[in-house]
Amino acid sequence: MPGKATRPDDGRLKNRGGYRGGGRPVGSTSPRGQRGIHQIRAYEDEWELIKEFIQLARKDIDKCRLTLSLLKSDIEKYS
Repeated sequence: MPGKATRPDDGRLKNRGGYRGGGRPVGSTSPRGQRGIHQIRAYEDEWELIKEFIQLARKDIDKCRLTLSLLKSDIEKYS
């Protein structure tokens, strides 16, 4: 049997995988497009808050924007 870079003799040539019917269904992506990849380092207690906020932001982003602006102004006022 030749190596992987050449034509294999073990039947993989006819194994089309995702060519026919595989992959993501049509129309399953969001009209807003794909989410970007973001990485953040946080302690466990911070990460719990971040995860909760992410879940809330995915449900109603406008309310989260309003709440975030209120929190920012409150923190800036007292610091």
